[in-house]
Amino acid sequence: MMTRPRRLFEFPWRSRATIDGDVEAELQFHLDARAADLVAAGVPADQALRQARAEFGDLDFTRRYCRDLDTRTERGNRMTDRLGAWRLDLRFAWRTFRRHPAFALVTIVTLALAIGANTAIFSVARTVLFKPLPYGEPAALVALFSTPLESPGNRWDFSAPDLADYRSRQRSLTAIGAYSYRQLTTWRPGTGDPQIVNAMPVTANLFEVLRVGAWRGRTFAAGDDAPSAAPTVVVSYAFWQRALGSDPATIGSTMTLSELPYRVIGIMPRGFTVRGQEDMWIPLDMSGDLANPGVTRKQHVFAALARLKPGVSIEAARSDLMAIARRLQGEYPESNARFLATAEFLSERASAGLERPLLLLLAASVAVLLIACANLANLTLARTMGRRTEIAVRAALGAGRSRLARQLLTESLLLALIGGAVGVAVAAAATRAILALNPNALPPMFEVGIDGGVLGFGLLLSLGTGVLFGLLPALDAGRADLHATLKSEGRSGTGSRSSERARRGLVVAQVGLAVVLLVGAGLLIRSFRDLTQVRLGFEPDHLLTAQLRLDGARYDSAGAVNRFYDEVLSTVGAAPGVVAVGATMHLPMQGGENSSIYVEGAALGAEGPRDIGYTMVRGDYFKAMRIPLVEGRTFDATDSPEAGGGTALLNQAAVRVFFPKGDAVGHRVRIGPNPAAPWTTIIGVVADIRERALDTPAQPLYYDNGRRQTWWGSFSLVVRTGAEPMALLPVVRTAVKRADPVLAVRGFETLEHVIGSSLAARRFALGIAAAFAGLAMVLAAVGIYGVLAYSVSARSREFGVRIALGASTRTVLRLVLRQGLSWSLAGLALGIAGAMAGSRLLAGMLYGVTSFDLPTYLAVAAGLLIVTISASVIPALRAARADPLDSIRTE
Repeated sequence: MMTRPRRLFEFPWRSRATIDGDVEAELQFHLDARAADLVAAGVPADQALRQARAEFGDLDFTRRYCRDLDTRTERGNRMTDRLGAWRLDLRFAWRTFRRHPAFALVTIVTLALAIGANTAIFSVARTVLFKPLPYGEPAALVALFSTPLESPGNRWDFSAPDLADYRSRQRSLTAIGAYSYRQLTTWRPGTGDPQIVNAMPVTANLFEVLRVGAWRGRTFAAGDDAPSAAPTVVVSYAFWQRALGSDPATIGSTMTLSELPYRVIGIMPRGFTVRGQEDMWIPLDMSGDLANPGVTRKQHVFAALARLKPGVSIEAARSDLMAIARRLQGEYPESNARFLATAEFLSERASAGLERPLLLLLAASVAVLLIACANLANLTLARTMGRRTEIAVRAALGAGRSRLARQLLTESLLLALIGGAVGVAVAAAATRAILALNPNALPPMFEVGIDGGVLGFGLLLSLGTGVLFGLLPALDAGRADLHATLKSEGRSGTGSRSSERARRGLVVAQVGLAVVLLVGAGLLIRSFRDLTQVRLGFEPDHLLTAQLRLDGARYDSAGAVNRFYDEVLSTVGAAPGVVAVGATMHLPMQGGENSSIYVEGAALGAEGPRDIGYTMVRGDYFKAMRIPLVEGRTFDATDSPEAGGGTALLNQAAVRVFFPKGDAVGHRVRIGPNPAAPWTTIIGVVADIRERALDTPAQPLYYDNGRRQTWWGSFSLVVRTGAEPMALLPVVRTAVKRADPVLAVRGFETLEHVIGSSLAARRFALGIAAAFAGLAMVLAAVGIYGVLAYSVSARSREFGVRIALGASTRTVLRLVLRQGLSWSLAGLALGIAGAMAGSRLLAGMLYGVTSFDLPTYLAVAAGLLIVTISASVIPALRAARADPLDSIRTE
């Protein structure tokens, strides 16, 4: 007799229809039984049934009551059965893992690495891309920018007069707050040496715009930024802890900043920042800039934040700002003809430039997870094939396909949950390590950590991973042929054709995904190597730098500033081991200033004055930096204010732009928008250097010796030594103390370290990408080895027969190696196609190489073949050592 085939999923519990039928049958039974009793007592049959119904009362109520009671009972039974079955499955899975700890350990470690990597990257991406900024109602916050007509994508700050016009004329914003970028200020504590701190000048309403109040005390009130107001300061929580010792009496106390007394009125909450790394905030007084709008309207030095009015869209705000900008163009054509204005959501601006790298890292981490799942699915398939007799016996004893599949899925989920728990711990450590390697990798207002959302993601990821790598083996076990398995016990074989194809497909997929990651990492490595080999235009080795700040009434004249510089440079320059010493307004790779330039006798174009990079240098700066002199001379003692007019140097890029004939030396130029500013004579031309960034070509640059300036308060020494640069720290400290005993100095580091810091973001992305690619390659190699090892083990009798029939060791080796190489080549072809399609996403992160760099692809292919051969050698040697006598005896 033919038996009904088992279904994959059978429901042992009663359905709603079954419960309804059972209740109806039970009620009918009781009615019939009562009617029979009445008939036996002499009641006519037609009346007996009516009387029985009447005695039962409301049958509909009884039917609903019994149905609800049965439904609740059935639900309880189902839950009890499920919990009991899961408990048994978990106990059996745990015993299985104890018998085979190596498999469990490999699975848990693999999952911990893959889930940990995904959770760490998710925590960073979630914070930057999806988490709201730590301000009040951040969705309405916008950043305002001035945009040049010739480059609408650039974002400039505002001048004080322009900002005042926008604040008074706009109709789409509740308020506009402004700030100037943090400035170095000398703080003189009650005891100890003075310190340089980061103080950010802000308008009194900025904290109101951000809707963040003080943790203690208060923020600035209206009038605190007026010229006649007493100086006040709000300090950060970190500064209060670090520098003020968490003193509860800080509020109301006085601190000395730049030789002026400031009253502390507030402490901001922990982690609060506007731009990052501010120690304190002081009132921004723009009255001086507003008093001379003819000059200051051309000076774009103030950043602006605002809040949209309720119901006003960002597009409406942009239209409002654009209309004001066009009116200002007509009113002030000399300064505003080339500028418009726009607004961007602050959240988008804060994460600008991070979306693509983070999405690429997310994609890489997902690829690693898929490789891990494919690897574990392969191992689980092989392990399931090794347990096929056990599974067949359980099926013969009555276990259904769903029961077998559930058991295997339970084992996978248990391993996944353990691996996920370890992975979350790995993610916490990895996140801290990522931020420690590059603290400036993320905007400072983002606080990355492991919170409830990240833990929930880790749990879901663990469950999904368990299902992903456990489902295929579970389904394959459910499809096993019971009779064929029991009859073939003791004979060789690699399982069903479908499972064999699945294992090969998983290996090919692993290799393909690994190739995509390797190509991406290879392109980043090539790009980073080319970037580090860029010609800087100067020699950074053996250079010590130190940062100083001059402020206060002692340095309110050019003579006092010059005397201090001259004494420090002279003292340091005379020290043993010093080759040359100079000073600069901006070290290379740390940004710089821009200003407008007017060439004497040259007509202005329709676009107005051109911009040029601007910096000031002193002493033997060019000699210390070893920047070659191309033409003319550098600064010397004859270039003092007392000797007559000012002098300046240009770099070659500036000569190409402003003096295309190459006759710059001897010409006069004027820097800045003030028409009353003195003309300076170009006395020399120096070689180009990478001033802003390694991947940015040399820009036109103007060098001033700063001897007529009194506002040059912050500068950096550059000391070229003949030995270890840091050994000269005592010399520099002594020279500064000798010139000014109360001056603050900080930032001792080598110029090589400064340049290395400029590459931190690229090194950060490269390190993570390389780690993912290396992990993917290891997992792919393990996958190839594991499948080949299982295949060789399952075919050991076949190889023995081959050897008995005359096959040589070389033939067997070639057979196994060819199998591994065929999988690898298929994966390589798939991976190269995927890499060529996806590498375009890396185009903006590359330097000196294209996304289709042939050497990178060839190196990845060669490395993959080497890894494949290495992973295949041990299984191949094992196959070649198969004993033909055992095979013949078994057959």
